[in-house]
Amino acid sequence: MFNLNQLKKYYTDSPLWMKKLYGSIPFDMRNGTEYRKWKKFLLEDISREEYELLKLKETVSYAYENTLYYKELFDGLQVSPYDINDEKDLAKLPTIDKNTVKENYDKLIANNFSSVKSFYVTTGGTSGTPMKFLQSKNIWSKEMAFVMNYFEKYGFLTNMTKASFRGGDFDGLPKNVFWKFNPHASEIHFSPFHINDKNIKYYVNELNKRKIVYIHTYPSSIKLLIESMKNNNLHLDYKINTIFLISENIESSDVKSIQSFFNCSVSSFFGHSERLIFAPNDGDDLSTYRVDRRYGLFELLDEKQKVIQSNHELGEMVGTGFDNYAMPLIRYRTNDITSYVDKDNLIISSIEGRWKQEYLSGKNDMKLYLTALNMHSGIFKNVIKYQFVQSESGYAELCLLVKFGFLNTDKKLILNALSKKAGHIISFKIKIVDNFILTHRGKFVNIIKKF
Repeated sequence: MFNLNQLKKYYTDSPLWMKKLYGSIPFDMRNGTEYRKWKKFLLEDISREEYELLKLKETVSYAYENTLYYKELFDGLQVSPYDINDEKDLAKLPTIDKNTVKENYDKLIANNFSSVKSFYVTTGGTSGTPMKFLQSKNIWSKEMAFVMNYFEKYGFLTNMTKASFRGGDFDGLPKNVFWKFNPHASEIHFSPFHINDKNIKYYVNELNKRKIVYIHTYPSSIKLLIESMKNNNLHLDYKINTIFLISENIESSDVKSIQSFFNCSVSSFFGHSERLIFAPNDGDDLSTYRVDRRYGLFELLDEKQKVIQSNHELGEMVGTGFDNYAMPLIRYRTNDITSYVDKDNLIISSIEGRWKQEYLSGKNDMKLYLTALNMHSGIFKNVIKYQFVQSESGYAELCLLVKFGFLNTDKKLILNALSKKAGHIISFKIKIVDNFILTHRGKFVNIIKKF
């Protein structure tokens, strides 16, 4: 069984010549037959509604026949999986969430599926609760096909180079160099951690030198880039085509600001590590998104867990994933909030939830957004939950609720990872705790600021 994050680390730690050799293989070829099959499928003219219901029936029956969790669930409810034909029938089943997966992990694994054909993903996110789950290898090919199909609508091709501004390891770079080449993704990977008034000229010079017209970035990173460019009266000497935003919520005013500054189109899609829902933006201002029925089945539930059928009523996004033969997830609650703008066509409003604009306050008024620190890593395997506490800018205490097997070596690994990523703007300490600081309403938040 493969660990996706471990595979990424193997690639990251490989010598540059090996990365370039891998990157020289044509994109369609190195991503395999499964990827090419999905790319071809996405060009076909099919009834998406019929396909969605067909995949729903397939997913439900597969889960019942091959996982202990769903076998016990259906039998306990005295519901036949073969009678689940549409969204109305699906509502007979209870929802699941992160805790369900953690508590029933082994029962959710398909007993007929080879571990060699699957990989597990660990994700922390901004909820503070790490999670591990399985996906069959075909899910990665499917995801890549959907994303590339989305990119191509804006003219981006796989042989083009893009600029990215997101988290990563930028240790050991030469002086005044805050980027590195990633042959696998054909991108110049810029550090979001070092964007400030002092360094901005180096970023702008590199972009102007390379004339990269597609940018893949956290909203927080591009906003910092714009702010620093404005402060120093700097501009690009060429035209950007499209900026693709990832992972964070963004306000319409910010979209307009980005569009105005770079005079380009701005785009985004909703996706998540569980790979249950895929929804590209439907309008230029990124205020609406259209759910793709071919990817998974989407539901919107109110606070009483009732399916929402009307427009403009806020609810939680719930997904049933298609094609994950290692660990099928049915009616999984994402903890993301939206409403229908057009229920019949599955057009939803901008999404609120996990990815909030939360940041740590660094030295010299620098901001370190949590998305840049999002630890998709095995170093958190013995951590139950975490929270950052700041008493002043430039210093942060990471409070950890840990498992019995947590060792001092785990603590050192986490501290080293944080320091490598952002030690130049924040000094980190780690504290083991039994409970966390809550808001006056009793809610858990990822960052507590006491100043």
